[in-house]
Amino acid sequence: MSEVLDVAKKDGRWVECPSCSEIIITRKLQENLWVCHHCNHHFRLGARDRIDMICDRGTFDELRAGDYSGDEAPEEAIRAGKASIGGKPCFLGVMDFSHKGGSMGTALGQRIVQLMNAAEKDKLPLIMFCASGGVRIHEGIWGLFQMLRTVHARDKITGSPLITVFTDPTTGGVTASFASLADILLAEPGARIGFAGPRVIQTVFHSELPEGFQSAETLLANGFLDSIVHRRDLKDTLSFFLRWF
Repeated sequence: MSEVLDVAKKDGRWVECPSCSEIIITRKLQENLWVCHHCNHHFRLGARDRIDMICDRGTFDELRAGDYSGDEAPEEAIRAGKASIGGKPCFLGVMDFSHKGGSMGTALGQRIVQLMNAAEKDKLPLIMFCASGGVRIHEGIWGLFQMLRTVHARDKITGSPLITVFTDPTTGGVTASFASLADILLAEPGARIGFAGPRVIQTVFHSELPEGFQSAETLLANGFLDSIVHRRDLKDTLSFFLRWF
């Protein structure tokens, strides 16, 4: 039986939940928005799947690539554009952890600034789905500079509310910059949100970390988040806030 399951998992018909180890039919998991039926674990989503799930059908209009020479930006860990959610227009940025760990380098920083400027120009709310391992350190000082660059762009926005949705994981320089400067801070259940990783912190401070350290639930209990929203309720929740903006 185990051999049959191994084959089914390899060809994509079945998926093993990383939280409870339950074996789930992939089609059933997709129908449940990639949330485990048994333990409520929220699987990571790519940017395209997230956009299809959140935006009204056919309304996502990707922004052109700013200062780049062609019509398209280089492949990056974010998709950015204008969309409608529940009939309400907004700008939307969706980070993708599957692309270089969602790390923020110069190109990604430029797209975020472009999004913020477009939202400010049209006086529309901006929603950022964040998923990142932090700043792209191999770009050196220019990677680190994106923290200052995005914070400066955020400070200049006066007429466009910002909503951040933290997904698993959001860490490093993204958490420490624009992502935490939103007017409304939401998160999916179980999302890891922090700066340095738990093992790094344990090594530096030589102490055991409490259970649930850096989880969305712990951050909510300590006042860092406004709400934790189940994936099935995210679209309705965002639509509610957009109506008030």
